[in-house]
Amino acid sequence: MRERRRVAAAEVGDLVRALRPSKELREDIRSTVADIVDMVRDGGDEAVRRLTFRLDGVDIERLRVPPSRLRQALADLDPDVRAALELLAENLRTVAADKMPRPTRVELRHGQVVSTRQMPVRRIGVYVPGGLAAYPSSAVMAIVPAQVAGVPEIAACSPPGPSGLPHAGALAVCALLGVEEIYAVGGAQAVAALAYGTDTIPAVDAIAGPGNAYVTAAKLLVSSRVGIDLPAGPSEVVVIADATADASLCAADLVAQAEHGPDSECLLLTDDAVLSETVSTLVDGYDNITIELVASLEDALVRSEAYAPEHLELLVADAEALLGRVRNAGTVFVGTSAVVGDYAAGATHVLPTGGLARATGGLGLESFLKPLQIVRADAAGVLTAQGIVGPFARIEGLPLHAAAVDARLAESPA
Repeated sequence: MRERRRVAAAEVGDLVRALRPSKELREDIRSTVADIVDMVRDGGDEAVRRLTFRLDGVDIERLRVPPSRLRQALADLDPDVRAALELLAENLRTVAADKMPRPTRVELRHGQVVSTRQMPVRRIGVYVPGGLAAYPSSAVMAIVPAQVAGVPEIAACSPPGPSGLPHAGALAVCALLGVEEIYAVGGAQAVAALAYGTDTIPAVDAIAGPGNAYVTAAKLLVSSRVGIDLPAGPSEVVVIADATADASLCAADLVAQAEHGPDSECLLLTDDAVLSETVSTLVDGYDNITIELVASLEDALVRSEAYAPEHLELLVADAEALLGRVRNAGTVFVGTSAVVGDYAAGATHVLPTGGLARATGGLGLESFLKPLQIVRADAAGVLTAQGIVGPFARIEGLPLHAAAVDARLAESPA
């Protein structure tokens, strides 16, 4: 466990920088990933196979997983696991459907109409982590919203194990959700293959799903070619707790997130010295858990807002009052555990990390939809436009813009 200390709000900036150096993508990772992307773009399937053998130690002859393997993985799934996956998918589907944006139509005063309708992306690629840790639940988080959005083509990539196949849970999820196109490819090479396409793997229009630093770097690198959801990295949780919080529950939530790996960051902010001491004892031995004794809940909120965590738990007497002032967090959990929201409540657990919650939210429908804007204008609308386009054309040096509007007026019947 990292050292406990009392923190004042004035120290927030220095502490954030000290606690999160790993969030910056190192130059060596960027360089390695750039080489991998170039190899796949130029070498296609053969480059993917070579990289998979070199990086994963698996010699893959056939990249696409046969449908029979998907069906078998689903048949072999424990009934309780299948029931949990089905309930999670149902909850996600219900929440996503309620978030579906409605078409809009605005009629302006002078004959102009602007409307929008949401169009699903034609084809997406879902990355399913399966290296040191396998997360079939992350596949559900990406696939279900995409299906609700109406995406017609969904492909998945997940690293192969010694058998040459991805984790059985990833295969079972794809089978359960009706996704038949899955490839035994992981890492940056999977992202590159999805972005640029190979003879076996058709290119996609957008890529979604979490991964390690190499996957994140690859997504960022190809984001000028395809859409990406967000560069989600190692897990984070901030727990704000006061004297009314149960120390054992605080500890349980901290170690649950610490379980994701040594690069996960778990932070308890409390203004109660007794709670601080008790939780410190309960989480002893976890190097990625930090406990900070703050002067007040106000200081805790300032600290959290600067950190902009992936998960924020409010375990305080008046959580609703604190909630009303939260701006920067991937998901806020009011009086409950992040685990509940991540795995059962129908909320996404693919969330912004590394401070990105200051500017973006988690994976959802908007990652798979694009607004199509439609403009209509009758003669009166074009006449109104002339009075706007003309002045802008003059100051911006674009006389042909004005001419295009003038020509339409000249063609209009008197």
